[in-house]
Amino acid sequence: MGVVYLCAFASLVPQIAALVGTDGLLPVSEFLEPLEGWWRVPTLAWWSGSEGFLQFLCLAGALLSILVALGVLQLPSLVLCWVLYLSLKWAGQTFLSFQWDILLLEAGFLSIWMAPFKWRSRLADSREVPMLARWLVWWLLFRLMLESGVVKLTWDDAYPPSALGPNGNTWESLTALTYHFWTQPLVVWTSWFVDKLPLLFHKASVVVVLLIEIVLPFFIFAPRRFRLAAFFGFVFLMTAIAATGNYNFFNLLTVVLASTLLDDRAWPEWIRRRVGVGRHGGRPTLIRNLAVAPVAVLVLFLSLPQVLGAFGLEVRPPQMLSGLRQFSFVNSYGLFRRMTETRPEIVIEGSIDGGVWEAYEFPWKPGDPARRPRFTGPHQPRLDWQMWFEALDWEAYLLRTGTVDPRAMSPWFRELLAGLRARNDRVLGLLQKDPFADRAPEKLRVSLYQYRFTTAAAKRESGNWWSRQLVWQREVAGSRGAIGLARPF
Repeated sequence: MGVVYLCAFASLVPQIAALVGTDGLLPVSEFLEPLEGWWRVPTLAWWSGSEGFLQFLCLAGALLSILVALGVLQLPSLVLCWVLYLSLKWAGQTFLSFQWDILLLEAGFLSIWMAPFKWRSRLADSREVPMLARWLVWWLLFRLMLESGVVKLTWDDAYPPSALGPNGNTWESLTALTYHFWTQPLVVWTSWFVDKLPLLFHKASVVVVLLIEIVLPFFIFAPRRFRLAAFFGFVFLMTAIAATGNYNFFNLLTVVLASTLLDDRAWPEWIRRRVGVGRHGGRPTLIRNLAVAPVAVLVLFLSLPQVLGAFGLEVRPPQMLSGLRQFSFVNSYGLFRRMTETRPEIVIEGSIDGGVWEAYEFPWKPGDPARRPRFTGPHQPRLDWQMWFEALDWEAYLLRTGTVDPRAMSPWFRELLAGLRARNDRVLGLLQKDPFADRAPEKLRVSLYQYRFTTAAAKRESGNWWSRQLVWQREVAGSRGAIGLARPF
């Protein structure tokens, strides 16, 4: 958990000021100004929304994460890590609204109840954690995997056939992975090659995914051999996802949760001798078990309605507990519940004279068709991810109305355009390429393209990883808070 927290906090250090700082895309101070208070929005940013304070929260979290990983003051460090990340989650607004963010908060909350009451914890200090704490982690892993699988087959129950997309529920037809590798948010170069595998492989892979996510979760609470099978199945799935896509620390965090399914006998003998397993055993005190009991009741009451809801059963949690959701003690999950079947991409260009246009390149999202998709590692480029969602919103708006106007643009995107026009250093720091290093562009324009992986023959001929087709384009006019569109395509 220390390593996962470190990945999450360190990834935010270079981004947080540009995203939600004073001159960022969504200043947290403006977000908090009309709200009620810390109970509804629990964040330390109420004290200050300055860039320095936000970066302090990230750096402090990274330092505390290192202490956790080193086994130093783990209990207070885990508490503070959870408080800091909860604060950043709310301060980050849409940029920290991903499922792995809430998963980290829920896993981080549970890890507090497994931490030792000592200033230094060593691997050789083998001991039993409270039984309820371990079961709560298993319950989280169960819900994460099961809900992710069930929603793939049930999300369309409430929609008429016309709203399901041209190919209906692609999970039910076993064709979801024929789209996934080129439509996922941030592809990697391996995705191009896997996409070229036969249709039978993709259909068989869908079956494997559904079996792992829907069947194996029930093995978590079964005898030891079944638990080991669940562990290896989950790790296999997370490894395959990480090898063919960019999902930052999500895969690592899921493996960490799955590792609790292992017992001492699962490790090789030489490792057990090395860390002294069994030499310093012990059982948790009665006080620790009693302390976890109310947490278990809280988690159960909050999570059962969500699990039942995944199967279409509506059950409301007690009213007195529903007001705790802002703390992310319990969350609902449903990764890739609906597979996208197109890949719209927004391209932003600038011009000095209105005749020659040059594109702003983002570090990770598709832009130049010849640029090879890259791995981001555990780092999550938050702006690149949001550009994927923004393009999907534009596409939907374009299909409904025949055009895209400023009402279809997210507030942060309008601020991005304003920042580019004003040459905001923070905003420009989120990009890979600024084509106007010495002056601000006189004009900006935005374009919506449809991207798709090239065929093997086309790639051999052109060297391009992507082919693209322009579907909409407009020139941008205005300044901060007043972005408009001019000169129709």
